[in-house]
Amino acid sequence: MKLELTSTGYLHIPAEEAVRFPTGTAIALVRGGELWVMPVSHLGAGGLLLKLRNSRGDRSIFVQEFLPEGVMPGIRDAIWDDQYGTLRIPLFGSDTMTER
Repeated sequence: MKLELTSTGYLHIPAEEAVRFPTGTAIALVRGGELWVMPVSHLGAGGLLLKLRNSRGDRSIFVQEFLPEGVMPGIRDAIWDDQYGTLRIPLFGSDTMTER
């Protein structure tokens, strides 16, 4: 799947993948050169808010504060990891495309 990391620090998640976050919240962390975005199981647990971008159901989450120095904006080839229940988005390397 393709996800966009914007120059303003948002990660855009298409509606098809946003359904994996039923409470509309998530936690984010960086592990081994990847951004991991995991759903929060219930609203009372807190987390980052997935903002609704359009009527189609695309979402955005602000992740800039979690990104290490040198991460460039662009389109990423991300995967859903069933073992860890997380979206895994590469932050560096050849999976990064700077233009759509």
